[in-house]
Amino acid sequence: MTAPLILCIEDEPALCDDIAFDLRDAGYEVLTAADADQALTLLEGQRPDLILCDIVMPGMDGKALLAHLRQRRPDLDVVPFLFLTALTSRAQVIDGRIAGADDYLTKPIDYDLLRATVAARLGQVTRLRDAQPDGAGLAALDLLSLGVVLLGAEGSVVHANLSARKLAPLAGITLSGRVSGIGEDGRRLAALIDRLLTPGGDAEEALRLQAGAAVMVAGLRLRQDGPGGRARAMLVLRDPDRVAPMGDAMLGQLFGLTPTEARVASLLAEGLRRDQIAAQIGISQTTVAFHLRNIFGKTGAGRQAELVGLILSMPLVTGEV
Repeated sequence: MTAPLILCIEDEPALCDDIAFDLRDAGYEVLTAADADQALTLLEGQRPDLILCDIVMPGMDGKALLAHLRQRRPDLDVVPFLFLTALTSRAQVIDGRIAGADDYLTKPIDYDLLRATVAARLGQVTRLRDAQPDGAGLAALDLLSLGVVLLGAEGSVVHANLSARKLAPLAGITLSGRVSGIGEDGRRLAALIDRLLTPGGDAEEALRLQAGAAVMVAGLRLRQDGPGGRARAMLVLRDPDRVAPMGDAMLGQLFGLTPTEARVASLLAEGLRRDQIAAQIGISQTTVAFHLRNIFGKTGAGRQAELVGLILSMPLVTGEV
């Protein structure tokens, strides 16, 4: 079983080292940051199970960092956030609670209390996840090499998995509150999301974004009881240069596709339009449509976006994305 990961943000080096040593001795994995900027950089590639944060720090203080995370990183809403502080007045504690802190630890640190508080908060999260299967499902999304972004009814980001948080900045995609992009890519992405969230609308094909790295985006509408409960749509992000696509042979074996059907399905997942697929394989668009009908029947996908999402969602993380 993997040890829980704790992020400790503390600008006093000696204290930070002592806290990290004590928590590692208790069996936890620990990341350390001297300020909010370092913490935000670490959070781009790591998802801790708990955050310890000093309130008074140079630059962005602890309360500002907490507000930033609550606004821009909804995927971290369930991660307990504990303040480390030498300020113990009742008003200051109330202010911190209002800001969204889950608990306080006062300086000088009582290390027995530190361990007990951390264990209690992590246990609380575990009980909540066990009681809500969706929570476990969302955590499992971090195993995918593909970026998965769950969207609420108004287009807000309900959850973004680890790969999505890595891929989005490379393609000029922002996941703060709502999904947005740069220039023409941003307009195409917004149109795709509108189709997903509009009753009767649809997302007919994957997008290839070019503002930054070449990232493929496929959109899927979810049932009312889909992953995350509040999620109404899903975006699947894939960098074709960093994640190897499933081969034609494997697709054929998995779904019983003919070699041509497997090739059509692969090209569709790469973002090619039907006319482009026809030109690349050397067949007519009518023949492409014929193969697609067969592919839909064999895979159980109801439409093009579902097929793309199905193909792209299969690879799991095998190394660093």
